[in-house]
Amino acid sequence: MGVNERTKNVGCHCLARSRLPLMRSPQLQAHIYILAAVATVLSAVCVRAQNVQPAGATNHIVVIRQVHFNPPQMTVKAGETVEWKNEDIFSHTVTADDGSFDSGLIDPDNSWQRTFQQAGTVGYHCRPHPNMRAALVVQGTNGTGAAANAASRGGTLKWSPPTKAQELHPILVNFTAALLPLAFLSDVLGRIFRRQSFHHTAWWMVLYAAVITPFTAAAGWWWRLTEGSTLPAKLITVHEWLGTTAVLLFVVLAIWRWSIHKRDTSPNWAYLTFALIVVLALVYQGSLGGRMVFGK
Repeated sequence: MGVNERTKNVGCHCLARSRLPLMRSPQLQAHIYILAAVATVLSAVCVRAQNVQPAGATNHIVVIRQVHFNPPQMTVKAGETVEWKNEDIFSHTVTADDGSFDSGLIDPDNSWQRTFQQAGTVGYHCRPHPNMRAALVVQGTNGTGAAANAASRGGTLKWSPPTKAQELHPILVNFTAALLPLAFLSDVLGRIFRRQSFHHTAWWMVLYAAVITPFTAAAGWWWRLTEGSTLPAKLITVHEWLGTTAVLLFVVLAIWRWSIHKRDTSPNWAYLTFALIVVLALVYQGSLGGRMVFGK
């Protein structure tokens, strides 16, 4: 072994022996443990600080989906913010029943939020879809609120007289939608069983439908004038003109059916075919109305 290599080995050996006491020093090991503990505590504090949200953060979310507010009732504290997210395919509004707030149209994939300062219970609905109703209970700083009144707003089953076009129109539509198909069925059964009583029943149902339908169309146009900007443009255009056409068809159908009833004869196939076309138009008309109101 050369002189240089011996010198190198001796130097390494001496350096290793000089480090050994330092590594085995109890005082140094204690310092290392203390530093590690402090680092662990600081890391935990930092993570906790990142997870803490400010007091005014928005924690309450109402999701609008499939023409429903979810949840239908929510309780928050005064000063908190509620956000409504529209995950539906139609635009909706968040409109207070007492008129205290109105979001305007919330387009799909958009949201609207509001901070509530006053304690109490407020029911709200969607203007284009009045069947969509919910309630918000705002509690005061002492934890009290008007939760007991929540059932009387938003989700109530209590009857109240219809006063708006969007309330009157569906009621009148139900009469027409029931009377005309039943009249058509009565005439078909009358021909099958050769019973004039079926035909007499059909005549009166056609007459009632013809009388009600103009009021139905008028309520529809009223709805169109007051809430037209909040309804799907293409659907409402087809719906309104098809409804107006239905009024004329019903008048023609009633006059034709009256002439048959006057002769006390059974309706011929030409009349039944025309009545079937009107029934199918009524079904299509109803499907458009259902898509506007229920979003299907």
